[in-house]
Amino acid sequence: MNLPIRRLMIDITHTAAHDYNTGIQRVARCLAREAIEYSKKTGTQVECFPVILVDGQFVHVDRWCIARGFRKSNQNWSKFFSRLNPIDLSRFSTPTQIRLNQIGTRLRKLFYPRTIDRKIRQFIQSQRPKLVSAEPGPGDVILMPDSWWDLSDQMFPAIENVRSNGALVGAMVHDLIPIRHPEFFDEELRDTFNNWAQRLVRSVDFFVGDAQAAEDDLWRYIQEQNAPLGKSQVGHVRLGCDIGPRKVADASRASTDVRRLFDSPESAPYLMVSTIEIRKNHNYLIDAFEHLWAQNHDVSLVLVGRIGWKCDDVVERIVNHPESGKRLHLLSNVDDKTLNYIYQNSKAFIFPSKAEGFGLPIVEAQHHGLHVFASDIPIFREVAGAGAAFFDLKDPAHLSQQLVQFESNEGWTMPAKIEVVNEPWKLVFPKLVDVVSRLATNVEAARSADERQAA
Repeated sequence: MNLPIRRLMIDITHTAAHDYNTGIQRVARCLAREAIEYSKKTGTQVECFPVILVDGQFVHVDRWCIARGFRKSNQNWSKFFSRLNPIDLSRFSTPTQIRLNQIGTRLRKLFYPRTIDRKIRQFIQSQRPKLVSAEPGPGDVILMPDSWWDLSDQMFPAIENVRSNGALVGAMVHDLIPIRHPEFFDEELRDTFNNWAQRLVRSVDFFVGDAQAAEDDLWRYIQEQNAPLGKSQVGHVRLGCDIGPRKVADASRASTDVRRLFDSPESAPYLMVSTIEIRKNHNYLIDAFEHLWAQNHDVSLVLVGRIGWKCDDVVERIVNHPESGKRLHLLSNVDDKTLNYIYQNSKAFIFPSKAEGFGLPIVEAQHHGLHVFASDIPIFREVAGAGAAFFDLKDPAHLSQQLVQFESNEGWTMPAKIEVVNEPWKLVFPKLVDVVSRLATNVEAARSADERQAA
């Protein structure tokens, strides 16, 4: 840039309009929060703040949006209705739990209809002060870390407009899984994401990944698309992690049946935490444990996670498995305090996912001191570090052999070797500012070189 970066704007348009709380939304909200905190510090040279797109213009988020935690409402409705439910679902069998969760979803939709919600919000919006335009221009950078591929018609013209006014725009892309592994997604999402990504690499000035593996894949994709970007315009910042200090979980907050599963370190189950979907590879894990059970190893497995999509065969396999409720357990309605108890009392953590953008459950497991067994994919090598054990996704017997050795050595009695340091967001955000500043400088350098060459 001709001017040093004076302002960094974090676009959270999609996240602020929804109550979703998956990985990308959590990242966007953390960045929005830390942008505000960063600008409060004495001596800060770059003003940072979140923005949203309204009527074709990037505007400052208002105090209402901040008060809501950068979401559509300030109420997590899923947890709200769960608290209204007096039934302890963990007392029921897995098939009954799944059925009750399906009924609960329908009830939430009945008691929280979108039409009424929309009317109320339109009225509230009409009573608020007019939003203030951020007016991006020279010296400004807009970073887009959100999941906005279904907002392409609105966002791309806005991006073109601010770039023509002298601002730079960077995209923070967390993964390219719908492109690299299209079999995990339905046709509509695949097409939407592909079209968005192809247009994106020709519409922004630089890219930021959330790990080295993500940066490498982004650069490969840019080359595949013959996009007009250089290697110096792609970087990464490792995601922050605000788990907080480890505390001994209160066993009384877990149900009797959950406590019974974890009553002894020697007989405690192995753990996997993940949404049930084909990408997470639950079938592989069950195959590995069937090898162990066939060899008369008395080990058990707990799967924690909500029921996802394209997973009916996996759920049916779990529900109808001969070991279901004995040495194979599915817990799909677990609150945070119970999950902490489960993490702290499991024998080890296993994550056989075929593809991930980052792999936060690995970070959570290591935070609780668990040994980690993970599929041998680049992002897990980076996130879990050399202290984890990695298994070949082509052969479930490879994982089985590792677990046999772990059982033989009573590995759970020894401290886990954890070599990776995960920093809180308040330390990560200044690093993001530095990376964005470097990438912006590289963009300007590349433009100057092109102008000299053209002359």
